[in-house]
Amino acid sequence: RRSTDLPVRAFDFSLFKSRMSPRGDADDGKSVMAPMTDDYNKRNQSQSTVWKYAQPLFQRAVTDILSSRDGNGPVRVADWGCATGGNSVAPLQYVSSQVTKDGTNSQALEVLLGDLPQTAWSSLASTVTPKTISPTDAENTFVYMVGRSFYECCAPDLDLSYCLVAVHWMKSYPGDISSGLYATDPLHNTDPESLQAWKEAGRLDFAEFTQARYRELKVGGHFIGAVACPKENGDYPWSKVGIVIYLALQTKVAKAEDLAPCVLPCCWRTEEEVREGFENNDGWELQVCDFYQTKDPVRESLERTDISPKEYGEAVVEAFKAVCHHTCLGSLTKCTGMPVDKVEELLNDAYKESVDVIAADPEQYNLDVSFWYILAKRVK
Repeated sequence: RRSTDLPVRAFDFSLFKSRMSPRGDADDGKSVMAPMTDDYNKRNQSQSTVWKYAQPLFQRAVTDILSSRDGNGPVRVADWGCATGGNSVAPLQYVSSQVTKDGTNSQALEVLLGDLPQTAWSSLASTVTPKTISPTDAENTFVYMVGRSFYECCAPDLDLSYCLVAVHWMKSYPGDISSGLYATDPLHNTDPESLQAWKEAGRLDFAEFTQARYRELKVGGHFIGAVACPKENGDYPWSKVGIVIYLALQTKVAKAEDLAPCVLPCCWRTEEEVREGFENNDGWELQVCDFYQTKDPVRESLERTDISPKEYGEAVVEAFKAVCHHTCLGSLTKCTGMPVDKVEELLNDAYKESVDVIAADPEQYNLDVSFWYILAKRVK
């Protein structure tokens, strides 16, 4: 039967009920990562640049996987933290092109897409389809959705899994912060003890993440990741943009303490921390760990004078909203006790004020991103 419909796996919502579940709702009013907004695919230009540096890792991994397969069963690939699918298409199209390289249907391709149960699944379903992935072999391509924490084993017997621009979102929550939004960024978290507690939690979270990926893979399978890290100049991606929005929010709440639980639980990792996540398990072979920083495409548009500084400021704030709005909205609604529509109004006022600050100094407030690009193989 020829079909380009998207088969959907039943969600396991129970995995997201505990306080320690990553990227989900919290019952105690604290801030945990919430899903991207529906328009994330349009707003994620800076994140989408990772494919330029990830593609060689996919080439290396897929070549190795296909050369060592016995030809039995489908090639199984998973994207963990796929959001609304905008960053999933290019990697999956590449994998599909190699699986069906000879123009035959000798090997089926199974794709698993994992994200929050509350994510915009309809946007994902319309973005990542068998036809999109494999235009000439859609009937031999099967796509499934997995609503499960990527800090757990999400699927067995994978040939390849990857996580691009997602694992900086943490599972743990060591405590509120009273000076900013981003938990492991010293510009935002100025309390040395709190900062160290968050960084240690990030280290343990990453070890748990890599162990989950190890359990999923077949021996000989590969994992590819883009792990967020500080930029070449020591700044943290999106840091100064976050401070502008935080300062605007401070003027909107009744008391500053209301913002303390409004935390973006993100961890930017050093090379040592990334390597530790793999080298503590001798079943891994870490083959690549390379640093690259990419310029925000919207800022490049500004430099070409394709857009005005005001339009640039608006684009930066819209990108921030696409990633962080639901998280801030949820935590502020719970902690202030305000109706959700009032919190929406408060946040939108803060966003509007931030546009002019960013437009006045675009070089200072940019969305350049930096990552460790990693390729690891399960060798036993």
